[in-house]
Amino acid sequence: MSSGPILEMKGVSMSYGQRTLFKDFTLDLHRNEIIGISGESGSGKSTLLRIAVDLVTPTEGEIVFQGKDVKDWNPQELRKCIILVPQEASMFPGTVRDNLLWGLKIHDQDASDEELEAIMEEVNLSGEYLDRVAENLSGGEKQRIAIARALLLEPCGLLLDEPTSALDEKSTLAVEKTVKGLLESRDIGVLVVTHNREQAERFTDRVIEVTTGEEVYYNAD
Repeated sequence: MSSGPILEMKGVSMSYGQRTLFKDFTLDLHRNEIIGISGESGSGKSTLLRIAVDLVTPTEGEIVFQGKDVKDWNPQELRKCIILVPQEASMFPGTVRDNLLWGLKIHDQDASDEELEAIMEEVNLSGEYLDRVAENLSGGEKQRIAIARALLLEPCGLLLDEPTSALDEKSTLAVEKTVKGLLESRDIGVLVVTHNREQAERFTDRVIEVTTGEEVYYNAD
C-alpha cells in the first residue's frame, strides 16, 4: 500500500434544510484497498460518492484527490482518474464492444480487440462476449461490463454504488470476485457502497458505518 491516500474526505457534512444526512465524515482511501460504506437507506451513502467526484457540494468539509482539492481539478480529468459506477449498470444500444469503447471515445481514445479481450478477462468474462448485444446480458454481466468500461480509462480509484443490490447470490459473488481481483491486477483503490453490512465485512478491507443522522464510526477487522 502506498504511503499516502488517493482520496481524503475531511470533516464532510451534508444537510438539506433542517435534515442532516451525516456530519464530520472522514475517510482515507489508499491504493490496493477496498473500503465498504454501509448504512441504512437514506443515510447518505450514495451522496458521499457523488461528493467524492465533485458532482455534489457538501455543506461543510474538504475533499482531496491525489493531494489536490477536487474543486481545483478539471472535472473531466477528475472523473477519469476516479470513476463512479452507478447502481444500475446502464448499457448503451449495441454490442459489448460498443459499450466498452464508449468511455474511451469521450476522451478521444481507442482500444484494440486484444486490449478489450484482456479487460474482459480481468472481469472474469470471455472475449466471446464482445459481439453480444449488451442489453441482453444478465444483471451480473452488465455490472462487470460497467466495471470493465471504467477500467479501460485506467483510473486509480473506483467508486461502486450498490454494485450487487439487484443481483442473485451467484451474480453477487461473481461481482465481488471481480472487485477483489482488481487489487491483484491494478494499483487501485476501491470504495463500495452497500446496504448489506454482511457483504461489506465479507469482501472489503474495512467498513465505515454511516447511520441515519450524525454518527460515523469505523469497524476495523
